[in-house]
Amino acid sequence: MQTNQLELRCIQQDDDTQRTGFNFYIDGIALDKWLGFEKQTDLRFSDFDLDFFVVDKARFPNYDRHKIIRSKIEQYLGNKPVYTQLDNNRLVLYRCHCGSDYCSVIACDLEITEDQVKWNNIAYEDGLDKEDALELDEHGIAPIEQLIFNRKQYQQVFNEYLEQYLSLSKYPFITGSY
Repeated sequence: MQTNQLELRCIQQDDDTQRTGFNFYIDGIALDKWLGFEKQTDLRFSDFDLDFFVVDKARFPNYDRHKIIRSKIEQYLGNKPVYTQLDNNRLVLYRCHCGSDYCSVIACDLEITEDQVKWNNIAYEDGLDKEDALELDEHGIAPIEQLIFNRKQYQQVFNEYLEQYLSLSKYPFITGSY
């Protein structure tokens, strides 16, 4: 069975806002393109759990972006149960800019075996049309039945991301130490 090649690329870095955006690339093509939308301009799906941004520590003193990113990666790796507001155990890949899973998400069923990681039934969800959203392209999203990754290569992608981008000296604002 042929496997897909996963990459996690930095797609945007804004020094003025201290925001760094990332995206998944599958076989060299951005996942949002596969699905038929533009992550950077489509607010329905512009929130990406692995993006960095500054949080107002006066208003949200306990917000720890570093912890949130690590927790999400643990979900991607199957080391931690998947959690969503929709309570359906589907791994969220993209969500609405507002952060609410009930607004809109692109999610998949995560299956991990000894040698492979599978993202199954990658589709739009909003908590309302659960059955229809998995089968119909009613929101302009082209569902993907399955992507299969070599488990070692998949894990390496996340390890490299953690090593390169979660360096506290490079991003001190993540832990609120600025």
